[in-house]
Amino acid sequence: MDGNSYAVEVIAAERLAELRAARARAALIESVRGGHGRGVSAAAGAALIRLGRWLAPGETVAAPNAGVRVGR
Repeated sequence: MDGNSYAVEVIAAERLAELRAARARAALIESVRGGHGRGVSAAAGAALIRLGRWLAPGETVAAPNAGVRVGR
């Protein structure tokens, strides 16, 4: 049993090191890209929403989801 627990500890340590390295790479890429890492489509969608609010400043939506029921 001691051999198995040692092997599990070694495998877990290796996996943890891999995850930490992957997170470090992701953080580096995010810092180089700047911003919050949003994609182009998300930025375009946010711009369209701002444009719509600017074009129709007095309009309000009755419900946040426009009356669509969400099944949960």
